Amino acid sequence: MRKRKIFWGIFFIVMAMIVIASKIGVLPDVGVFSLLATVFLIWMAADGVRHRNFFEMIFAAAFLYIIYDKPLEIEVLTPWTVLAVALMFSIGLSLLFGGKREKKHSIEFEWGSEGFRGIGNSSEQCSGEQIRCGNTFGSAIRYIHSDNFCKANLENNFGSLTIYFDNAIIQGETAIVKVDNNFGETNLYIPKEWKVHNELDHVFGNINEHGKCMGTSSAELRLKGETNFGNIEIYYV
Repeated sequence: MRKRKIFWGIFFIVMAMIVIASKIGVLPDVGVFSLLATVFLIWMAADGVRHRNFFEMIFAAAFLYIIYDKPLEIEVLTPWTVLAVALMFSIGLSLLFGGKREKKHSIEFEWGSEGFRGIGNSSEQCSGEQIRCGNTFGSAIRYIHSDNFCKANLENNFGSLTIYFDNAIIQGETAIVKVDNNFGETNLYIPKEWKVHNELDHVFGNINEHGKCMGTSSAELRLKGETNFGNIEIYYV
């Protein structure tokens, strides 16, 4: 958590410097929201390179073009044309060079791992001891079905991610759910019988609990991670 706070501290200082530079003519004069989006899109492109996710890489570049085409006077293509071209490039490169990553006892749902995800609504059932769910620029619902649930990594960026754990069984002493929520909302539906240790943190966001955690079973769940400019909603069902 300390590293995240250092990152956001440096982030805001750099943002302030960029705003000043844009106002005095050193950089193109764009709005603060556009600058925030620029930083996120650069991170998104870097993450795409790291995971060889062509959808993240190309759509990040496409949105950057849309943001800066007027300030840089490069209005060659319309925004819809840019997005259509980005989609076709992403699909083509994913088919040619992409590969579905497999892990033992795990299943992954990521933008671009099995096609274009993130725009519109998607609903999936997933199972295994270790779960990874990702959502970017859209709405996604995941139903966890596991007889031996151990860990889940959840990442949501600029969208809404809803996870249902009511059909998951914790066989061991403790299961861990790590949440990384940025500029969006993550909803967790957790059995009220589980013992829940909430270790979530927030930076310019909220963490809200709904209902009552009874903690009557031996199953223990630890919630880790944080939300940045967004909400994490916890529902005990």
